[in-house]
Amino acid sequence: MAPGAFLLLGPLLGLLSPAAKAQQSHGFVDVSISEDQQKTALAYWTPARMASALAATGDQDLPTHGRDGMLKPDRVDPAGGVEMMSTGRLFFLANGRDSYCTANAVQSATKSVIATAAHCVQNPSNRPNGPRIEHLVFLAHYRNGEWSGRFPVRNVHTVTGWSGNGDAGFDFAFLSLGRDNYGSRIGDLVIESPVRFAAPPTLGNFYAYGYPNAIGGGELPQKCSGRATESPIFQPGPELRVVRGCLNFSGGASGGPVMQTLPDGTYQTGNVKGYSPGAGGTVTMTYWENAAHGAWDRAQHDQ
Repeated sequence: MAPGAFLLLGPLLGLLSPAAKAQQSHGFVDVSISEDQQKTALAYWTPARMASALAATGDQDLPTHGRDGMLKPDRVDPAGGVEMMSTGRLFFLANGRDSYCTANAVQSATKSVIATAAHCVQNPSNRPNGPRIEHLVFLAHYRNGEWSGRFPVRNVHTVTGWSGNGDAGFDFAFLSLGRDNYGSRIGDLVIESPVRFAAPPTLGNFYAYGYPNAIGGGELPQKCSGRATESPIFQPGPELRVVRGCLNFSGGASGGPVMQTLPDGTYQTGNVKGYSPGAGGTVTMTYWENAAHGAWDRAQHDQ
């Protein structure tokens, strides 16, 4: 999650010049990170820096009135040890501040794609004063300073609805990863989450995962489960969804996977966008539809 509306809204990946290296086509924005930058990122993230990283936030003001505002805030629980091993921390440096969001490995042809919130990796062009972001590294299955795999980010894929305007409904990003030190892909080490685009937006049960700093310093993944409703606030782009009763599911959980149970299985259909303390803690979630499908498809074919 990130500042203003988002605490650590970042520009497009550190040293990269969007004009020079970000290529816009058909509503998509693709940004590449050089091999030298990837090596620098891996070297930067020492255990001490990871331990001191600050949680990025994406808080929003949401109405708290109505019967949903009376929900008991008891829907947040620790994720099990082998539950959602595909989820991990996405570390980055934002204007000199060691920071992190949540990201999740999703199914792809290359076994090398993760999904997160766009505000964790990119500052929209209509917000020119956002901090500079660099040194992106993903740690899969992060638990108390340990992890299953450590991967540099190679490419970032967003859509122009976010990169140009910062429209809330387009606050998603798909990142392709390099291999770890042993030559493994993320999909070789964890079971990637299946994805579904343009699913019925509020059908079934929802499970949001993330590393909220307010719970144990964000060292263990947490989940908030419940039924979703459409956001009461109009935002440009695809409709946002909310789950209430998610107490303290705040900074650091941005970008975490939103899993939705459908009649034929459970799929990731969005990502955590923001949090508001109202209604016992309200988590805002994106809704992946055609634009997200296109960005994901570009990510899985950019090797």
